[in-house]
Amino acid sequence: MTLQFNRTAFDPETVRRRWKTQDTKKLSDEQSRARRYEERDDIVLAVNAAIVTRRPLLVYGPPGSGKSSLAGFVAEVLGWRYYEHVITSRTQALDLLWGFDAIRRLSDAQAKKGRLPANHDYVEPGILWWAFESGSALRRGAGAGVKLKARPKDPARWGKSPHAVVLLDEIDKADPFVPNDLLIPIDRGSFDVTELNAHIELPRDRQVLLVITTNGERELAPAFLRRCVQLELKAPDLGQLQRIAELHHGPDKERLYEQVANALLQLQRAAREKRVRPPSTAEFLDAIQACRELRIRPGMGKEWELLTSGLMEKQSTFAGG
Repeated sequence: MTLQFNRTAFDPETVRRRWKTQDTKKLSDEQSRARRYEERDDIVLAVNAAIVTRRPLLVYGPPGSGKSSLAGFVAEVLGWRYYEHVITSRTQALDLLWGFDAIRRLSDAQAKKGRLPANHDYVEPGILWWAFESGSALRRGAGAGVKLKARPKDPARWGKSPHAVVLLDEIDKADPFVPNDLLIPIDRGSFDVTELNAHIELPRDRQVLLVITTNGERELAPAFLRRCVQLELKAPDLGQLQRIAELHHGPDKERLYEQVANALLQLQRAAREKRVRPPSTAEFLDAIQACRELRIRPGMGKEWELLTSGLMEKQSTFAGG
């Protein structure tokens, strides 16, 4: 059943028809991969809701469900700039806004016998600064009359639109206070760079969509969750796996996709029973490519067994070692 709602803000179906008439030679490999995403009505509804409410989209689900790749697909459909940042246990909220190299500044000041360089040269714009105000980030927050030693490079993966999509991947890997520290910049669309006494603000006629993923390894604060549109992505079923394979590998001329998909689903069930990491959609796509190019068929004796072990049962490779 197709959900009936206004898809004006984010309309993949219409954009896909336009893509078919475009020359794709100018696309980067990353953009081409981003376009090969199998969306569903619940995904389209959640993205539209996040855009019209100007709220972050918090995406959760099992490995291989398409959490991380969703953001790039959204950016391609919208035609917006695309940024991504993988969160680690060392990530601080300030890293996403700006950084300041105080040690290098002190060293330069000592070398120049007390003449302090301008602070702008030691400020490194973070990914949210670039998304909010790319022009200001390119000048490191300096005014037109300030001369910089070097301009930073815009870390956008692609796109030149005034609007942006930002992926903050695996937010649950950060310390619990990191999401809370992002609440004010996310809510207000602005922040202050203390070393420059500068105010960075997202212009009212521009929009930034934050796509934040979580693996559920750590519970997120209720205050943070209240500010997000939430989307649960479930592991693809047989039909979805076949459609994903068609998007990535074209028509199923060898009648291969269903067989490999069934093998993947069996391995996933077995992995969950053993409480080990199940193979993901990425490994399913790798298995199809290997089967095609090496001329291996599912159930084809030792070859299939070795291919399955090498591509889709990697969680047991080092068991007992």
